[in-house]
Amino acid sequence: MIEYKDERQRQLANKPVGRLLIQFATPSIIAMSASSIYHLCDSIFIGRGAGPLAIAGLAITFPLMNISGAFGAMLGVGSAAQTSVKMGEGNQQRALMIFGNMLRLDITIGLMITVLGLLFLDTILRLFGASEATLPYAHDYMQIILAGNIITHTFLGMNDQLRATGHPRKAMTAQLIAVVMNIILDALFIFGFGWGMRGAAFATVLGQVCAWIFEFRFFLDKTNFVHFARIGLKVRIDIIREILAIGLSPFCVNLCNCLIVIIINRSLISYGGADGDMYVGVYGIVNRVSMLIVMMVMGFGQGLQPIVGFNIGAKLYGRVRGVMMFALTCATTVMTVGYLLVYLFPEHLASLFTTDADMVSKCIPALRIIMCMFPLVGPQMMSMSFFQSSRRAGIAILLSTSRQLLFLLPMLIILPHLMGVYGVWWSFPISDAVSFMLAAVFLVRELRRLRRVKGV
Repeated sequence: MIEYKDERQRQLANKPVGRLLIQFATPSIIAMSASSIYHLCDSIFIGRGAGPLAIAGLAITFPLMNISGAFGAMLGVGSAAQTSVKMGEGNQQRALMIFGNMLRLDITIGLMITVLGLLFLDTILRLFGASEATLPYAHDYMQIILAGNIITHTFLGMNDQLRATGHPRKAMTAQLIAVVMNIILDALFIFGFGWGMRGAAFATVLGQVCAWIFEFRFFLDKTNFVHFARIGLKVRIDIIREILAIGLSPFCVNLCNCLIVIIINRSLISYGGADGDMYVGVYGIVNRVSMLIVMMVMGFGQGLQPIVGFNIGAKLYGRVRGVMMFALTCATTVMTVGYLLVYLFPEHLASLFTTDADMVSKCIPALRIIMCMFPLVGPQMMSMSFFQSSRRAGIAILLSTSRQLLFLLPMLIILPHLMGVYGVWWSFPISDAVSFMLAAVFLVRELRRLRRVKGV
């Protein structure tokens, strides 16, 4: 057994897995929840400061942000999973090379997305479902978001590295800095200066700049397991290949989300008739509410990742099984409680975003239907995190893409023809239920395999 000198490595190898997951997940949950609350506040400020069509315009930008987020998640998650394993193996040199190559990729891809996005912005937004009424709102917002894209990518990449190397509180602090600054500047720019959508976008970018500075200062410290080092400046094709292989799963999730949102927006405009733009805004509200719950479970997934990666690297498979079972219980509980709150108080939640009574009434059934299978979504998300962390890229990609492409996409094509707008809403719980069953098959089989490897 490896003798670890670093206290964080000893904790990952020896501390009870339940307490360890809480220790690692709590900062991530706080950070992710705060980030989701920021997005809620952003939508609330936009809806109340610029009107219902502004919410619809914001919803139109989701696919483009998902594309950018897909690349960021691919590099962040892919590099973090590799770093955790190398930390478990005690291989610092390799971890430094992973960190350096991740930053190179973030800067390069972030710049490409900025240039291409700004050059073809209106064309892209129209493709995503923007109408003449919603295009000006979406354009104003994304023009500024794209300009700050390199900051966004490197900020999120460094944040993933903080969690991967046993600094979840630092990662939480960075995200809280971004969130608090965003909310303060949102209120100032939208209501104080009257900048509308542009004010919301400026607030987002400037908040991330503040958090980026905090992270940059941390990685200047050479005593940290991962830091800025000359060895990381060398391009390593083998490392890039490994990062992309593991990161392909979250990349596919975000890319599929992009495709799905485009189809949803177009379906709502098509089947919503004169209220098409209004229904796009309704989906934007549902998306924000659901993401608050989903982000909390993502926090468990982020807390799970370094524990699973480290203990697989250290060949402590019993601990891997134990932390996974605890994570499944926590995720299921959070999603169940979250849905119950949405089911009981949908009108109150919708009213936070808009004073438009028609939009509120349309939100109530959408919230209740779309999220009714949320108790099954938690285990499915933990399964994806588990296979990403254990470097089982093929299974992780299958689980991440199956919900959207194999299950949700066909439902979105078929059901609206039969049920109109309600067909869009019902597509979500059906795909969630089937995705859960697929994830359960793979996860049960893998946990049994780990038990046999351990010999218990």
